[in-house]
This record gives sequence, C-alpha cells and structure tokens, in this order.
Amino acid sequence: MGRILLALTEMENEMSEGNGVLDDLLTEAAAAGPDAVVDKLGADDVARLAQEISTPGELRRLVEFAGDDTGMIDRLVEQILGKAGSDVLLDRVFDLMPGRFLGERLRTERGTIEWHVTTPDGPQIYHLTIADGVAESGRGAAGNPRVTLTLSAPDLLRLCAGTLNGLTAFMNGSIKLNGDMLFGAKLPAAFDTSA
Repeated sequence: MGRILLALTEMENEMSEGNGVLDDLLTEAAAAGPDAVVDKLGADDVARLAQEISTPGELRRLVEFAGDDTGMIDRLVEQILGKAGSDVLLDRVFDLMPGRFLGERLRTERGTIEWHVTTPDGPQIYHLTIADGVAESGRGAAGNPRVTLTLSAPDLLRLCAGTLNGLTAFMNGSIKLNGDMLFGAKLPAAFDTSA
C-alpha cells in the first residue's frame, strides 16, 4: 500500500512540474491500477491531458489504458470526463476532427453531422459540417443536419481512436444514426484514425 501511495504522490509531483500527463497516467496505471490513478486526477490534470491529445494514437493510449475490459474503459472514461466536465475532452476531440478528415473521400458530398454524445454531465451536442472536401466542427446543434449520430462519450472516444468499428457499433445499437443512411455509411472511411 505504501508503494502505491508513493507512486501516486510522485505522479502528482511530476504532473505539477509540467511532464506529460498522459505518459504519467499510463506509467502509474501500470503500477497502481487505473482506478487509483483516475481517483487522483484533478480538473487541471484532465484539462492538461485533453490538450496533450493531438492524434488518434494518443487518444487510443488513453482509451486503452484500462486494458481490454470495455466496461472498465467506459467507467474510467466517464470518471475522467466527470473530473473537469465533459466538454474539456470532447471540445478537444471535435477541435481535432477536421484535421483528420480525408476530404478527397467525400469531395462531392455536402452535409452536417450532428453528434449527440451522452456524458456524465448530460447530453452534449456537437456538429461537423462537410462541404467541398473540407470539414468544420462546432459546438451545439446544427440547422437541418443530414445525419444525427447518438452515442456514449466512451464510444465516441473509441471511434475517434480507431478502436471501435463504426459499422459494427451501428449494427449492435451502440451508435444510433438518423437521417441519410448512405451518407452515414460513408463517414467511417472519411477520417484518418491511424497514429
């Protein structure tokens, strides 16, 4: 028990010194277990963690730090989101989404995707507008979306990290799609979720 407390104290000290929060989180989770580490995170740590994420690979590391147990991953992601408010991490994900958009794959398509993301703070709504091979994201409802996707925050993070197959998630009901099904079916291939 003393070793775990010492490791967590060292992690807090390193975080306050400006080291990488994600690296610290993963290192300490390996030693002390994910639950213990998440319990020690503060709102500022989560905000710094969100700002460190810049690629699907980094998001994948966060999503997978709990191992393969999707129930534990869901619980830990919801705990992390609850620490600083869901919008901190979700804003970051949606800010990065246009940069991962592969415009050449939907060059002739136009439309807005409205995302209804269930979080510990209640539903959060974002939108992504695609036109002329370019995507722009924003917070809040869109006027007349072509597609509306409803999913949990952990599923959104897994989808953006490339660890959740969008078609499979739709088929098993984890992601609900309303609107233009053909347009919605093209979306998974329109984003680069590689490292």
